[in-house]
Amino acid sequence: MRGSYRSTSSDGRPDFDRSPRTDRRPAPDADRASPTTSVHDVEVVPTEARHGPGSYDVIHLANGYPLDADRRRLHSRRVEEQLERFPEGQFVAVTRADGAEIVVGTATTMRTRRPPDAPPLGWNAVIGHYGLPNHDPEGDWLYGVEIAVHPDFQRRGIATALYRARLALVPELGLEGWYAGGMLMGYHRYADVLTPRAYAERVIAGELIDPTVSMQLHRGLQACGIIEGYYPEPKAGDCAVLLVWRPPVAAPAKGIVQAGAGARLRRPGGAPARPQPVAGAPARSQPAAGAPARPQPAAGAPARPQPAAGAPSGASRAVANVAPRPGDTRN
Repeated sequence: MRGSYRSTSSDGRPDFDRSPRTDRRPAPDADRASPTTSVHDVEVVPTEARHGPGSYDVIHLANGYPLDADRRRLHSRRVEEQLERFPEGQFVAVTRADGAEIVVGTATTMRTRRPPDAPPLGWNAVIGHYGLPNHDPEGDWLYGVEIAVHPDFQRRGIATALYRARLALVPELGLEGWYAGGMLMGYHRYADVLTPRAYAERVIAGELIDPTVSMQLHRGLQACGIIEGYYPEPKAGDCAVLLVWRPPVAAPAKGIVQAGAGARLRRPGGAPARPQPVAGAPARSQPAAGAPARPQPAAGAPARPQPAAGAPSGASRAVANVAPRPGDTRN
C-alpha cells in the first residue's frame, strides 16, 4: 500500500508523470473522468476487467497526476492480470450517476509467503509489477498493494469499506494476517528539519500527524518498522511505515474497520467458520460427580421465547450491529 498510489510498467518505471504536486487537485485534462454530483450509495464489489479504466483514473486523480490514454490502457491490462492471478483480492467502490456506474475507489491485494518480520523489500521488489507476477497462491500473508479514493468522494467512509473487504479475506482464506508499507506522504512538510526516519518515529509516537500513516494507525493497524527506500516518492522521502494486522486469536474476525456512511459491502456469500479453541487451552469444565443436574423447567411452564420471524441470526446480527461511521479520515 503506497500513499503515492503509483502503478508501474514491466520495466519497473512508474506508469505516469513522477513529478510531485503540492496540492491534491487534479490537473486540467480533457481526458479526465469526473463523477457528477447526482450520485447514490457507494458499494464495494469485486473488481472486474471493465473497472480497469476507472481504477486508473481514481489512482491518478487521488494524487493530482495527469491522465494518459496509453497508460490507462496499460493499467487496464495489468488489472486483467491481477484478476487472472488473484481475483478474490481485488475490490472497487462504485456508485451510479445519471444511470452509469462510476468507480470511486479501488484496492489491490496479493498473497505472499514472505512474512512482515523478514528483511524489508521495496514495493516493486515485493509485487514485481502492477499485474502481480509475484503473487503466491499458497502464501499465508496478504500484502496491501494499492488503495485510493476519488478526491470528490474522500471522507465518506469508502477507504474504510475497502479495508473491511480486504481484511475479511484473512479469516476467509485462513491466513496469518495482512501487512503493507504505508508511505509517509506528509514528510515533505518537515523535510528541512527532520530525516525521513525521524519523521516516521514521531508519527508512530503520535507526535506528528501524517495524512496517510496516521489514518492507518487510527484504524488499528500496528506500526512494526520503518522501511527506508521503499518507493521513489519525494513527498514521502521514499520512506514507509510497516503496517501489520493480525486477526484476534480464537475470536471471529470482524475486521478492524467499519463501513462509512453510504458505503456498503457486497461480497460472495459464506458464513465464517466457528472459532476453534486455542491449542493447550483448558477443556470446558464438566460437573463434578454427584453434582445436582441442571434444573429443568417445571411441567406446564411456558417455553423459552423464540425470535420473531425474520429476526437476524447470531451471525447476521454481528454484521447488522456494525454501525456506519461518518466523516472517515482522508485516504
